Amino acid sequence: MAFPLNIFRKRYPTGIEKKIGYLFKHPDLLSTALTHRSAALSQSESYERLEFLGDAALDMVVSDYLYKKYPHKPEGELTMLRSILVNGKTLYEVALSINLQDDINVDKSLDLQCSSTLQNLLSSTLESIVGAIYLDRGLKAAGKFIKRFIISRREKTAMISDYNYKGQLLEYCQKTGCQLPVFKTEKIEGPDHARQYTIAVFIDNQLLGKGIGATKRDAEQQAAEKAYKLLIQNK
Repeated sequence: MAFPLNIFRKRYPTGIEKKIGYLFKHPDLLSTALTHRSAALSQSESYERLEFLGDAALDMVVSDYLYKKYPHKPEGELTMLRSILVNGKTLYEVALSINLQDDINVDKSLDLQCSSTLQNLLSSTLESIVGAIYLDRGLKAAGKFIKRFIISRREKTAMISDYNYKGQLLEYCQKTGCQLPVFKTEKIEGPDHARQYTIAVFIDNQLLGKGIGATKRDAEQQAAEKAYKLLIQNK
């Protein structure tokens, strides 16, 4: 039986595969993960479905990591730590560090000079890559990517930086006996590719701060920062 000459030929990694340190068994998944809806022939050929899957895989891997690393922390604190460790800003910074914008298939009409548009694009694409890896080889492979590029990178600074206002706010509430902070989405504005979220944070049913960001997580961090500083000032 005759076989095509290239059937056993080893496939070498593309530029983007070298960046992320992962060789796809099914390269079409990566191609879809890098395609914005503006450049896709149909919605199913854009990265949006993979982004949905990647977001779920991120939450699962990070939740498992935190659950095992901090066996004595309560559920509320683990949730806070997860949102600090994985958020739009983190994903954006990781994507920038590997120049992911150079590999995305996007229509020229999309204004990448707008910071919120670029942040949404890069963070969403990184999540879609996680989803693509998950479909390609499973959660173990996706977990390796997440731990290498997201957890290890962010953990070095996230838990001790001033950015960790949600964690500080939670700790303050626990120490003082206040109710845990409640974050509510007040507004979602802008087109799909340039969303803007307004989040309010309440403690004991009292509004203590509002934040605006390109992602819910970023808006929550801003709201938490305002609330925490207000509580400390009035202490």
